[in-house]
This record gives sequence, structure tokens and C-alpha cells, in this order.
Amino acid sequence: MHNYALLAFIVILTVVADYALKHASLRISPFVSGWFVAGALLYALTAIGWIALMQTYNLAQIAVLYSSSTIIALTAVGIVYFGETLSLKQIIGISAALLSVVLMEADA
Repeated sequence: MHNYALLAFIVILTVVADYALKHASLRISPFVSGWFVAGALLYALTAIGWIALMQTYNLAQIAVLYSSSTIIALTAVGIVYFGETLSLKQIIGISAALLSVVLMEADA
């Protein structure tokens, strides 16, 4: 259970980092903004968590869980905070990502 909490923390850090980088991308000079620095530092923190997870989990399993969780969370952030919309093709893609989690966990 400790590892799932760590994975959730990594996902949260990634989402906040991507939120910051999205804000940086909206600036005239994105690479010299505080948003860019914050996003880059948060990504560096996720690397520490990844090392801990890789010591005890199969990389494929944590990658699928991480990717799917991040996809869902970032989709929500895009819709809620940036007014983005989803096409039917994107909804199907997200559904496929969720199916991959079910398939990977069934094998674990």
C-alpha cells in the first residue's frame, strides 16, 4: 500500500508540474518564467519517487498505472483550468488507457 501512496504522490507532483509548464507555455518567454522553473523542479522531485518504485515493482506495471493516472488527472486539469475539450477519439483513447490498467493488474 505504501507504494501506491508513493505512486499517487508522484502523479500529483507530475500534474502540478505540468500545470506550471502549461502556464509557462502561455508566456512570451516561457523558459525564463517562474512557471517553467517550478515545473522543472517538480519533475526533478518525481525522479526520486521513481527510483523508489523501481526497486520493488515491475517497470511495466508502474508505468501503466502512472501513465493512466496522469492521463486522467491531466485531462481533468485541461478541462477545468484551461477550458480544453475532448473529441470522441480522445475519449476512446482514455478508455483504452484505463483498459490497459485492468489488463496489467490482472497479470500482476
